[in-house]
Amino acid sequence: MKKKKKPHRHAKAGHRSRQPDIKNDTSIQEESVKYNDTKIAEKNAVELNGGMSAEIDTYEDDDSSLRIDFYPFAYSLHDEQLSSRCWYCLAKVDSLRRCHACHKGMFCNQKCQTLGWKDHRSECKAFKTHDAIPNIEVRLLGRIVTRYKYSILSNITDSMVQAIKLGKDKEDDNFYKDRTSERSIMDIWSHTDFIKQDSAAMKKFSGIYTDLLAFYGSKAMVSKDEVFELHCRNYINRHAISDCGYIEEIGKGLYLDLCAYDHSCRPNTIYTCNGFVATLRGLTVSVDLRNLSSTHYSYIDLINTTQQRRKLLKDTWYFECHCKRCDDPDDALLSSILCPNCPEKRERLCIFGDVSYKDRDTQIITCPKCHNKVSPQYVVEAITAMRFIDKIVENHEIEQMSREQRIRFLIDLKKRFSELLSKLNVFLCKIIQLLIPLIDVSDCQQLLDLHLETEECVRFCFPYNHPAVGIHYRNIATFYLKCKQPHRALLYCKKAYEIVRFTLGPKHLMTIETDAILKDASREVQEAKKLIFGVNPNVKENSDEAKQCSVNGVTIKNIV
Repeated sequence: MKKKKKPHRHAKAGHRSRQPDIKNDTSIQEESVKYNDTKIAEKNAVELNGGMSAEIDTYEDDDSSLRIDFYPFAYSLHDEQLSSRCWYCLAKVDSLRRCHACHKGMFCNQKCQTLGWKDHRSECKAFKTHDAIPNIEVRLLGRIVTRYKYSILSNITDSMVQAIKLGKDKEDDNFYKDRTSERSIMDIWSHTDFIKQDSAAMKKFSGIYTDLLAFYGSKAMVSKDEVFELHCRNYINRHAISDCGYIEEIGKGLYLDLCAYDHSCRPNTIYTCNGFVATLRGLTVSVDLRNLSSTHYSYIDLINTTQQRRKLLKDTWYFECHCKRCDDPDDALLSSILCPNCPEKRERLCIFGDVSYKDRDTQIITCPKCHNKVSPQYVVEAITAMRFIDKIVENHEIEQMSREQRIRFLIDLKKRFSELLSKLNVFLCKIIQLLIPLIDVSDCQQLLDLHLETEECVRFCFPYNHPAVGIHYRNIATFYLKCKQPHRALLYCKKAYEIVRFTLGPKHLMTIETDAILKDASREVQEAKKLIFGVNPNVKENSDEAKQCSVNGVTIKNIV
């Protein structure tokens, strides 16, 4: 969708970063420097549409999807990743080498330390007087300021040359190595006016700026107004960096060209990360990645209602989303309830939005199946249940409980609220999301049942060939296999492999792992057939089951 005013686990207000669709949680004071956002918007599309065409590449083998690689202006690891990953390439290495100067920075080898020096130099100097490592907010903004005010001089003095501002950044051969962008940092959106009016955001900046000055010192900084301008651009535009396996968020980066793409709750692309390199990937062959007006990815967790998504986007990026999904009346199914009167196969009822079975004046719902009225008390009970779940998730309340208490509490909630909420209801899905990681890995049947219960909601929330769907299918296949149901495992795994291979590429770790599960399922199916029917496993399978994947009564479509 095109935002009216354009300018990650998942972003919440105060923790702002655009998110890669990481593994679905259902599995395991001087004069102010001013910049005109309107003028920026006018030149973004022209510059980038022309500049990106040369960057597009295709996979080497028969995968025909296109991709574009993006490089960060600045990036930094999450606090908990600092001791296990290289501060330059972000690789997880057992034997990292410490920086000889500060003994804090960690690098794979001398090459990584040399290439990472342009980012590490200022923080390295600061470590000489500060033993504690600042948090990611301070480190990332510090790197942005340093890069903006980068000195090419070997000795840092009071008369530092501000390289980007003076154009002297070109004199350093490594300054733009693997860091090229079509835009400069001052070309991207800042929304400074919105942030100034946001008391929580200003309080956050005040804290970061205080820590920034304390760590780097005032001589290493630009003016406070300039720091604020840089902070706003970082705050609005930065992205989460995931590990290579598309599983875990390991850091944050500011990608000047990637942030030019708008958000959609029904995206046609995703981005993945390999170290600090972010790759935009189309979800279908028809996506033109060069077209900024028609290419979108999601900034947020898609397993949310329209109201939740709009609030998160408004609170975080200051725009109200009107993408196709947000304006689709069917999205109200994500907060749907079950008819209390249907004798069997209870009807799903939307309680929000305009629906034909709800009286516009009284708001009383009449079930279109059993034709009985739904009492307002029942609707209020369901709304109360959803608010209760939302509060538990938002406040991380179960984290105060022991593992056994969490399991009992969540199972009880699931049992009670399953009588009220439909399987498409995202709040019911969120209970199961919290429950799955707590279940013993040996209890394959329960894990299978929980994944099957959330399948419909996952399919509804994500585009049909999104990796999150593929990963969900793969998990179901894995548990079917462990439950000695290889035929069903094979059905799910075939579709999982098609999705992850197309969207992530044939060489991605997720694709390779899914292929291994697919081979295991195929082998077990053939062995079962041979044992029961005496069928030669080498004979090509021609059954209807192999030609069409029908899961839980729903035919899963091919990707392209």
